[in-house]
Amino acid sequence: MKKQKFSPFIFITVVLFMASCSTPSLEHELEISPENMASDIELEIIELVNEYRLSIGLNVLEFDGIAYDYAAQHTEEMISEGKISHDNFDVRSSNLAQDANADYVSENVGKNYTTAKAIVQAWIKSDTHRKVMEGDFLYTAVSVQADESGTLYFTQLFYK
Repeated sequence: MKKQKFSPFIFITVVLFMASCSTPSLEHELEISPENMASDIELEIIELVNEYRLSIGLNVLEFDGIAYDYAAQHTEEMISEGKISHDNFDVRSSNLAQDANADYVSENVGKNYTTAKAIVQAWIKSDTHRKVMEGDFLYTAVSVQADESGTLYFTQLFYK
């Protein structure tokens, strides 16, 4: 029986090929990381809110997955009702406070805006929404979802 010799070049090529196919790419890791549960528009809203907060001397808010789950649930509820609302905020804020050990919770909601910049500018122009954005918070999450006609609904939760 004749022994086969492997060329070092072929061996290295095969090892490199297998390693590159089996190692997850950075892009794949970002897709599944908890910090990236949110969509691009949701992340952009958080960035714009943080830019605004920094511009007036406030701290940057950190994304929080627990708040994201509550924001997403409320956005789904608004879509099912076909209107924006703060319905059941007392229950939502109480549950978030318990789950995240939060002392204070607030939210902004919106509908019919098509960009992150548009909704954030609308919130800044509204005294009530701006006051929430300027609150003494550490964490945030925002849910943006479209109804069947493509209308976007927004819920942003803030807490400390």
